[in-house]
Amino acid sequence: MPSQPAISRATPHACASVHVPFEADIETLAECVAPDRHLRTICGCGEMAEFDATAWLERRLGDFSIVNFTDRLRCPCGRRQGRFEVWPGPAGCSGLKTRFAASLYD
Repeated sequence: MPSQPAISRATPHACASVHVPFEADIETLAECVAPDRHLRTICGCGEMAEFDATAWLERRLGDFSIVNFTDRLRCPCGRRQGRFEVWPGPAGCSGLKTRFAASLYD
């Protein structure tokens, strides 16, 4: 008896019905940010947000490995060194709050 195929359904905060995020480590900042992908920051406390790295790209930091930026992250809970994940889809499609690289220096 043939089995029924699984029903594909969109998940909350997903840019596509199927998404496979990956933890960015050796990729450059420029490789992680493109029209078809965006960055998210994740803290150990569970806080997740989209991340706008425009300020870093404007400072010509796009060729640096993304791990060089993790110690610059500060979560609202006070922790440092959140991690980056690269997600498919343009920035702004997830419905998550957006954090900005420019605001890290204010």
